[in-house]
Amino acid sequence: MLSLRPDMASLATGSVNFPTRVYDNPPNLVNWLAAEMKAYGIKPEVEAFDLSMIFQAADLQRTGEIVGPLHIQFVMGIKNAMPVDREVLEFYIHTLKRLSPDATWTGAGIGRNQLTMARWSLELGGHCRTGLEDNVRMDKDTLASSNAALVRQVADLCEEYGRPVATADQARAILGLHCTGR
Repeated sequence: MLSLRPDMASLATGSVNFPTRVYDNPPNLVNWLAAEMKAYGIKPEVEAFDLSMIFQAADLQRTGEIVGPLHIQFVMGIKNAMPVDREVLEFYIHTLKRLSPDATWTGAGIGRNQLTMARWSLELGGHCRTGLEDNVRMDKDTLASSNAALVRQVADLCEEYGRPVATADQARAILGLHCTGR
């Protein structure tokens, strides 16, 4: 689907054990996807499930296989992968800034960890990911009625932390995307 030229596309830069399967991303697949994204002018949104994926992304940037500043999404809360742990997140952010000082990052918490990660991301200067793909609840007792409800919840957190919600054009500028007029 990369030929459709989205602004961004997910790129996991390594494999990881999920609870019931291996999320398999061998080096030849990662390199091919990075080359395809580069050819189509798509910015990779690197999904990092462990520390090695941050190093691999920085290496892809260093060798020119990823062009421009990195955008890393720290995915935390999947069993057998990166735990939801504040000190681990802070270490990963520090490591990312050391390897790629101009990188941007997002915290993504899976399931009940979504709001915790949003709060930590806002406190630590990152960006937030929310939505039904990762979490179906507003809180432990309430199912989310829609993606919009989860987005509103995080937008309210942004206000609480004094972090304005970006418009689409502002988000494109933050991420270094070309404004396409969409």
